[in-house]
This record gives sequence, structure tokens and C-alpha cells, in this order.
Amino acid sequence: MWIPGEPKEVIKGVLAWENCMEVPEGIIDSMNEEVDEWKENVKKDEMGVGNNYTISHTNGPIRFDPELHFKKEESKNYLKNIADNTADKVAQYLEIFPDLQQEIHWNETWQYISYRPPKNMNYHSDNHSTRKDNNTFFVTPFLRRITSLTYLNDDFKGGALDFRYWDSPPYKPPAGTTVIMPSNFMYSHATTPLLNGRKVAFLLAFSSGTCYDDMFDGIYHPERERNIK
Repeated sequence: MWIPGEPKEVIKGVLAWENCMEVPEGIIDSMNEEVDEWKENVKKDEMGVGNNYTISHTNGPIRFDPELHFKKEESKNYLKNIADNTADKVAQYLEIFPDLQQEIHWNETWQYISYRPPKNMNYHSDNHSTRKDNNTFFVTPFLRRITSLTYLNDDFKGGALDFRYWDSPPYKPPAGTTVIMPSNFMYSHATTPLLNGRKVAFLLAFSSGTCYDDMFDGIYHPERERNIK
């Protein structure tokens, strides 16, 4: 269900493997049903960074940990295919940028990102070092190095990837495309306003420093520290 191939350079350092994932008919609707059911049933005080690795924003997209919450076998199997595809594309990215290999120690949990108008993503970089948990801001002991996004659909208007500091037009990936980019401030990005439809993507960040789970419960979770070397 994933397809090997060569990447397209969107801008320097940002690579896109277009149409590298097959998107079976009905799979997005099936996964969105699980996301919507979770959102309907989850308690408001359970939303937020670090609570079962689920995130829900009022002004931005729903962020949902598929490894934790997907129940349907078809959803779980599709996630595995996306994981295999991502591993292949990250390996290619590290071959192109070999100095990066020493800077990646582990990857965070998956995020299934889904949103409709008027929700949007404003300009941000992915390796911001302060986070808010239970109304408390703190400095994280890790830095994201690269971000992988696999876009599952393109049947919406707007929602293109726009880089703040680069003189390039917004990029709207075709369905089934994986984009890998640096997470630092030079690659601050936003999405152009989503005008209609529902945008769906999988995000996986690769980081250096302390494993993400340690920040929240004080317990080391080796099963979350998946070394890609």
C-alpha cells in the first residue's frame, strides 16, 4: 500500500514523496468516525498534551493518538502501512542529509490530524521548547529535528502548506503524499485558510533529547523510545 520512489524538492530541505501511499476507498471516513466518536465521548478535562497522548485544540485541528485509540483492524493495519512508508522515507531523507543521523534519538507518538473550517493552523515551528500542560508552561528537555506528514486527501479547498521565510508559493500535496521537513524556526509554516471539506494527515516527529513520556509521569517508557538507527 506504500510505493517506493524519489522525492520532489518543495523548498531546500523540504522533500515530498508524492502519491507514495495508496488511500483505499472508505478508509478516511472509517478513521474519522473513530476520531469523532472519541471526541464526542472524551471528557473536557482529559483533553490536552500528555493526557493519554491525546490532544484537542479549540482553535486548531483535532490531534488524536491513533496507536492508542484506533480500534478497527482496518485502521490499525493502515497505520502500520503508513509507519512502514514513513520509515522508508525517513531513511531516504537521512541518506540525503547524513549529518542529521546523529541528531535523531527517538520518535514521538503518532498524531492523526483532522480539521474542518474554520479551524486552521497559524505560523509555527515544530521544535518550540515550551509546552503547556494543565495550565502550566515548562521547557521541554528535547528538540524536534524533523517532521513527517503524510497527507491522506486533497478533496478540500485551501489548506496548503505555506512557509513563512521562503519565497515560494504554498504547496498543496496530492492525496497519499509524505512530506519531510526540518522542525526548526527557519521552517516556520502555516496552512492557508481551509475553505471547505475536511483535511486529514498523519504526523510523526523525530527528536533528540529526553523521551517525551518522561516529562509527564516521571516514568521511563522504553516502548516509546523507538530508535530508527
